[in-house]
Amino acid sequence: MEKYSAVFFDLFDTLVMFEPSLLPEVTINGEIRNSTAKHVFTQMQSSLGGIEFSDFYTPFVESYTELLDLRKKNLKEYPNRKRFEIFLEKTGIKGDEDLPDRFVRSHMQSLCKAVVYPEHHTEVLSYLKKKGYRLSLVSNFDHAPTVRELLGKFGIANFFEDIVISEEVGWRKPHRKIFESALAGLAESPQNAIFIGDNPEADITGSSEFGIDSVWVNRKEQPGGTEAKFTIKNLRELRDIL
Repeated sequence: MEKYSAVFFDLFDTLVMFEPSLLPEVTINGEIRNSTAKHVFTQMQSSLGGIEFSDFYTPFVESYTELLDLRKKNLKEYPNRKRFEIFLEKTGIKGDEDLPDRFVRSHMQSLCKAVVYPEHHTEVLSYLKKKGYRLSLVSNFDHAPTVRELLGKFGIANFFEDIVISEEVGWRKPHRKIFESALAGLAESPQNAIFIGDNPEADITGSSEFGIDSVWVNRKEQPGGTEAKFTIKNLRELRDIL
């Protein structure tokens, strides 16, 4: 068993699971898809100027893909508000300064309903705390209040000494600055830390290139993650490592 002093966890699809099938269904061009779009459209209809859902959906999706493209350029994080600023520009919808934030809140409200938490993860976190490890959360997410809401909802916020969210740092994994921020938050050195995540590039490559050992949570036995020091399918297996 390895001995570290700090354990860093990714959030989505590592500690909590995003299940797209739990999102509302919409039918577009005869195809059924799961999306927050219908929820947002219904909640925000009074601000949409009378446009039909068919005219709402395309810019709703395009704003998301454009935001992804912005992030890929240099790994800078843009808040979710930026997505809906793009959406409003595409549709020509006008409103007060708070309008993009109201779209964000509606979108996040729907998104959270598709996040589930495996109860046995609490057992794993409790085990690590009892062993004396210092725990930190390091998440790529563009709306920090939603991350904190989910941690509170699932009752796991108090396990973490520090919570590092890309929206607040301004950079996304695998950029080294978010790992610098995580280490600084606990005043730990890379050799004393281990990172646990599901994404081979963001979590495993990012932490490994910064000199942090990593555990790849590979539930579906996908290829990749070769820089990981350990590979597991279930967080329970951390007991064999830590």
